[in-house]
Amino acid sequence: MRDKNMKNSHVLDDADDPRSCVCFLLSRAAQTAQKHLRIALEPYGLTPAQYLIIECLWLSDRMSPKVIGELLRFDSATLTGLVDRLERAGFVFRQPDPDDRRAIRICLTDKSLGMKAELRALRLHANEEILKVFPRHQQGVFKQALMSLIAAEDAVPVAGQPNSKR
Repeated sequence: MRDKNMKNSHVLDDADDPRSCVCFLLSRAAQTAQKHLRIALEPYGLTPAQYLIIECLWLSDRMSPKVIGELLRFDSATLTGLVDRLERAGFVFRQPDPDDRRAIRICLTDKSLGMKAELRALRLHANEEILKVFPRHQQGVFKQALMSLIAAEDAVPVAGQPNSKR
């Protein structure tokens, strides 16, 4: 999918054009990528964020909300709302932590366990749709660049907060 406003590559080199801003470019790319996954998940009543929680639980069922939040970098309030909606839709349930009665675990239901292969195939297809704008040899480079940017986040102070890592 090409953004008709981004046709001219000279825009990327023009410091006076706000479309050359890396933050704008990443935001626009994220919107495009999210759209592919959102459309694929709509028939299942899932959002991309909800789906990511289910993916985490497929890796290791019965995770604590804290661990899920750390993995996905969701704050507590956001995660609680997402889990509430997943629970109402029958994808997950909350269970007391057997080792800490003050804590809970998020657990998959038979419904979400039974959809693993189908939903994972949808995600893989959405990834292919997003990446097909790149030649095959650049797809891994693109993903590695995104991973490097994410990994560097903790090392870069937030503007206006010199001692902050986030």
